[in-house]
Amino acid sequence: MIFTVDVEDWSQSVLNRNHPVTERVLHSTHKVMDILSENNTKATFFTLGNVAEKFPQLIQRMTEEGHEVASHGYSHQNIYSMSSKEMLEDISKSVKLLEDAGGQKVIGFRAPNFSIREHLFPEFCEALATNGIRYDSSLFPMKVIKYGIEKKYDLSIFKDYEIDEHYLSYITAGSYKLPYFGGGYFRLSPYQMTRFLSKPLPDSSVFYMHPYEVDADELEFVKKEYGKVPAKWLITQFVGRKGVPNKLSRLIKDYDMTSFKQAYYAETKSNETSSQTPVLSAAGFSQLAAQ
Repeated sequence: MIFTVDVEDWSQSVLNRNHPVTERVLHSTHKVMDILSENNTKATFFTLGNVAEKFPQLIQRMTEEGHEVASHGYSHQNIYSMSSKEMLEDISKSVKLLEDAGGQKVIGFRAPNFSIREHLFPEFCEALATNGIRYDSSLFPMKVIKYGIEKKYDLSIFKDYEIDEHYLSYITAGSYKLPYFGGGYFRLSPYQMTRFLSKPLPDSSVFYMHPYEVDADELEFVKKEYGKVPAKWLITQFVGRKGVPNKLSRLIKDYDMTSFKQAYYAETKSNETSSQTPVLSAAGFSQLAAQ
């Protein structure tokens, strides 16, 4: 299974994009890497360009320890809120910062908030291809409050640009699709529930999280620095953080986790990629969305 981390600073990426990136993202990401290191597990870190800009040493540790550095955009601005020019500039800026800091080619991308929409596919694919991106992981194939999609999408344009699409995994419960395999759903649910519900998931499944989910003290910091936190975020963003480190340790012991690059894009596997990559075709995605 693929272990992915969306590296961003909560107060800047969620509360207010005009806030500065703080050292909390540095410390929390180091904590996640420490957990991975203890279990000799590699991950893909979809990292914001503004984090790499402020803390290049963090990117250096990722590459030194064998993790994959991928792009999450520059400042966590939603893809659908940008013009084609702004989209290209944002992705290009992030890729350059990450490559300069880590010294390795960036081949993966994930849109902030999974904010890609079908009408943007052509411009989006062109921006990715211009930057040498080989795969994308921006599609969240279920509708939740903040994001997601439930309609049929034609992904043939991704194939035209030779870009693989690795969608986010979900768990089925009756007729419902639940995104238990990552994010706040993983944080808020008892681990045994996640373990039970995720049994049917294939080896190509994608787990995702954010470093701030291991930062149990961030709420007090945010209150002190920025004042009262909106009630809608108290539960969805902060409850359960204290237990996440232990859950992560159990997760990577229970599942064989690795990065996108190690699984599909390592040089030694270059000739096998087309047959082994779990790429979601247009037809496949239509069938999945209709479930």
